[in-house]
Amino acid sequence: MPQTPARLVSVSGGPKTWIVMRTPIRFADTTDIVPGSLIVVPYPGLNDPLLFPIRWLWWSLLALGVTAACWWPLLRRLTVSLGRMEHATSQIAEGRFDTRLGLAGSDEVGRLSGSIERMAVRLGTLVTGQKRFLGDSAHELRSPLGRMQVALEILNTRVQDPELGYLRDLKDDVDALSRLTDDLLQYARTELSDRTVTLVPVNVAEAIAKVVAREDRASVIFDVRVPAELTVRAEPSLFERTVSNLVRNAVKYAGAAGPIVISATRDTAGTTITVSDSGPGVAPESVERVFDPFFREDVARNRKTGGVGLGLAIVRSAVEACGGTVSCRNRQPHGLEVRLVWPPA
Repeated sequence: MPQTPARLVSVSGGPKTWIVMRTPIRFADTTDIVPGSLIVVPYPGLNDPLLFPIRWLWWSLLALGVTAACWWPLLRRLTVSLGRMEHATSQIAEGRFDTRLGLAGSDEVGRLSGSIERMAVRLGTLVTGQKRFLGDSAHELRSPLGRMQVALEILNTRVQDPELGYLRDLKDDVDALSRLTDDLLQYARTELSDRTVTLVPVNVAEAIAKVVAREDRASVIFDVRVPAELTVRAEPSLFERTVSNLVRNAVKYAGAAGPIVISATRDTAGTTITVSDSGPGVAPESVERVFDPFFREDVARNRKTGGVGLGLAIVRSAVEACGGTVSCRNRQPHGLEVRLVWPPA
C-alpha cells in the first residue's frame, strides 16, 4: 500500500503541531496489510485539547467527587456498624451475654443487629440455666452424701477386719463425690454471682499465710515473697479460695519437684500475684484451656491426684468476679506459673 505524504496539523492557541502520516500496518499474527495512520505528537502537544479534552476531565472528577460524597455516609455507617458488631460478638464470646449493640433500623444491618442481641439473650438464658442446674444439683446431693458419710463412720466401728478394706474403698469414693459436689456448688456460685460481689481491702500476706499453713506438707517447700502491707480489693472468701486452689494444685503436681514460689508485686497496672512451681507443666496446646470447666490433662493426673477439672475454672470465675484477670505459662526448663492481676485499688 503506498504511503501518503506527511501532513502538518496546527492547533490554534499556540505553537502546537501534530504530524499525521498514512502508513500500511501488518500485525504479527497475520499476513494481511491494513491501512493505518501514524500520529507523531511533540511533547508540548500532550496538553493539546485535540487529544486531551481538559474540560471533560474536570467534569469526570466532579462527578466522581459527587458520587463519593453521596456514598460516604452509607459506607461510614456500614463500617461503624460492622465494627460495633465485631466488638459485641467478641464480648459475647467472652461470656458477657448482656452486651447490646443499639443499632436500630429496618434494613439488613438493623435486622442483623437484632438477631445478634436475641442470640446473646438466648445464650445467656441457656448458660445461666445450666449453671443454676449444676448448683442446685450439687446442693441437693450434699444432704444424702452427708448421711452416707455418717453411716460409713458408724459401720467402721462395727465391721470386722476382713471387710474393712471394702469399707475404706467405699468411704474414699463417697469423699471424692462429696468434694465434687462442693466444687460444683462453688463454681456455680461464683459464676452466678454476675460480678456483683462486694469488694473490700484484703491483706494479701495474711490470706496467703493461711493457705500455706493449711496446705503445708513435710515434703513441700514454700517460698513466699509478699510484702506485709500489700492489699487488694476483693471478696475475702473468693480471694482465699483462689489462692488455695492454685497452691493445692502446685502441691499435688509439683510439691516434690522443688520449691513453690508465691510472690506479689504492685505497679501502676495493679497488683500481680504469681504462683509458680518446678513440676512438669502442661502441654503447650493445653495452656489456653486449663481454665475451662471440666478440662483435664490426662498425662498429669491419676485417680489419686486428679480432680474433675473444676479447680482452675473456679479460680478464673472468682478472679473475674472481683474484676481481675488470670493467665498461665510454662516456665523454662520446666514448671508452671499462674499469674493473677488485680486492678489498682
